Amino acid sequence: MTAWIAREIVPHEAAIRKWLARRWGHVVDVDDVMQEAYCRIANLSSVDHIDNPGGYFHRTANAVVTDIMRRAGIINFTSMTQIEWSNVVDYEPLPDRTLETRQEWERVNGLLGKLPDTCRKVIELRRVEGLSRKETAERLGVSENDVKNHLVRGLQKIMGAMAEQDDLARSDAPPAAGKKGEVIGQHRPR
Repeated sequence: MTAWIAREIVPHEAAIRKWLARRWGHVVDVDDVMQEAYCRIANLSSVDHIDNPGGYFHRTANAVVTDIMRRAGIINFTSMTQIEWSNVVDYEPLPDRTLETRQEWERVNGLLGKLPDTCRKVIELRRVEGLSRKETAERLGVSENDVKNHLVRGLQKIMGAMAEQDDLARSDAPPAAGKKGEVIGQHRPR
């Protein structure tokens, strides 16, 4: 959990602090809000449900402020104004980008499955899980040089296979509009 927080939540801290100071700094202690937000996130039993860590951190900090304000009896939160809604940031990618990314991941994952086991594991540990060369070597029981070689060869194979797939897809594609017109406009032998 600590590694996930460091990787996914901490990079958003400055933006959340700035937003809190601008929006609520005159009413709450920003440091207290940040501490409580981190505590709430650290106490989660799982983070699997979190698709947008930055947005989740923002909502958590806002919930902390809301709780502080309600406990103090300062304000009743029942609605947001148009200006307040304009300050809400949506970090979610557009649906078409999500679909493209999913399709590309499935494509790469299929190609990974065709690699030898050690080569596939090296790529997964280094590129997907983000382990260092040393950590990967220790986990797989190979030298760091072997990790480097497997990574390079594996990525070359995947990139080569993707280039071949792309070339094949382009050659199977229908002719461009200008060429279609030429083909359609030609007289056929009878």
